[in-house]
Amino acid sequence: MRRRQFISDSLIAGTVLGTVPFACTHSFDTEVLILGGGISGLYLAYLLDKAGKGYILIEGSDRFGGRMFFHPTIQQDVGGRGIGDKYKEIMSLVNDLDIDLIDITELTGGGRSYYVNNTLIPSFENRADDPALLEFVTPETPPDLEALDDWYKRSDLDQSYSDYLKKLGRTDEEIALLNISANYNDVYNTSCINSLHSRAFRKFNGSKVIYNFAGGTKSLINAIVESLKGDLRLNKIVTSISAKDNGITVSCEDGTSLKAAKVVCTLPFSTLRDVDLDLSLNPKQKTAIQGLSYTAITQIHFDAIEPYWEADKLSPSMWTDTALERIMTFGFGDDNRHLVAWVNGKGTHQFDTMSDSSIANFLLSEMKKIRPASEGKIEYTGTHSWGQYKFNKGAYCEFNVGQSSLFEDMIKPAGNVHFAGEHTATHSRGIEGAAESAKRVYNELMI
Repeated sequence: MRRRQFISDSLIAGTVLGTVPFACTHSFDTEVLILGGGISGLYLAYLLDKAGKGYILIEGSDRFGGRMFFHPTIQQDVGGRGIGDKYKEIMSLVNDLDIDLIDITELTGGGRSYYVNNTLIPSFENRADDPALLEFVTPETPPDLEALDDWYKRSDLDQSYSDYLKKLGRTDEEIALLNISANYNDVYNTSCINSLHSRAFRKFNGSKVIYNFAGGTKSLINAIVESLKGDLRLNKIVTSISAKDNGITVSCEDGTSLKAAKVVCTLPFSTLRDVDLDLSLNPKQKTAIQGLSYTAITQIHFDAIEPYWEADKLSPSMWTDTALERIMTFGFGDDNRHLVAWVNGKGTHQFDTMSDSSIANFLLSEMKKIRPASEGKIEYTGTHSWGQYKFNKGAYCEFNVGQSSLFEDMIKPAGNVHFAGEHTATHSRGIEGAAESAKRVYNELMI
């Protein structure tokens, strides 16, 4: 890295400042060892830097950013990219690092066309019949959470999303249609708590302006990395975490190991369950680590050589009941030529077993069928599967029925091992949730 501050320097600085709360001995490689170089790990490192604390951060892949990923082949963000103006922690980073943003608020409410029951449809006049809105427009008024952190406290609302929708007046046929492209693995298993939390976040977070990062999320990730003074290491896949009386040892696949006074684990539970853990975990933590669900998302990206929507006069964005599920535009303005087929949950299985060339052929053939005007006017650019990406094994956590009751215990420190990451956020979701969790752990470390 450009600027590194090794543990000997940080201990001297911390002693001068009189602010080191950790038991520091020369037997440790570092005061704090951060596992994972996504936004939660990087933000924690950033906060520790500002406090004059020493740390080492290790990341299993060959890049930093985690699920904020500007794909080098597709040349597009394939992970989290949108932030709101009320995202307190992320906006503080943006301001500190002078990151350029693009206001996309006016562009987020565009129309869509539909392909349902073998028919291309320009629009639905009745919002209640719109298959893209079945999740949000219900015959009965759904109950609302009363606070951002209410979701994991409401066991009375913890039921399958399908049962919840049925009680709100949706039919079996509508629920099956909704399940094609709902933002979950399967509405028959996932808890309605996920949807209630999302709705509460939109209501109570209060963001009125939506931004993207100019140049992609890499602009933020690169700026954070370049600002850090600590020791950052890539290609360090964690294989074991062992806590003993004299510290915590983390071993990696390449045969190296590090010993620290404190460890902060930001690894998603989908990958942490593959790590050999010798820790004082509480029973609910053990259950959550082994069973917390993560949403499978596969994105099939393509470019419009010509804006075919000008020929058929329909919106480029589509909701379909086909294997391609939803077609989304990924650019803005007159040069908006990049699109993605966004496939969730069980629908990803088909594509995750196909070769890249087979996916390309399927895309061109299916688009010709559901959107004839696209024939000869689109070009496949690549596919990214979060479910198959070994460093995450899913795009984000989702709680199945009964799992939200694990939350309060699963985020507690296990001795001197602390847990961060979007799956441990008490209030926020997504990018802000990851940053919020880093701030919580930072405060735990400062006690």
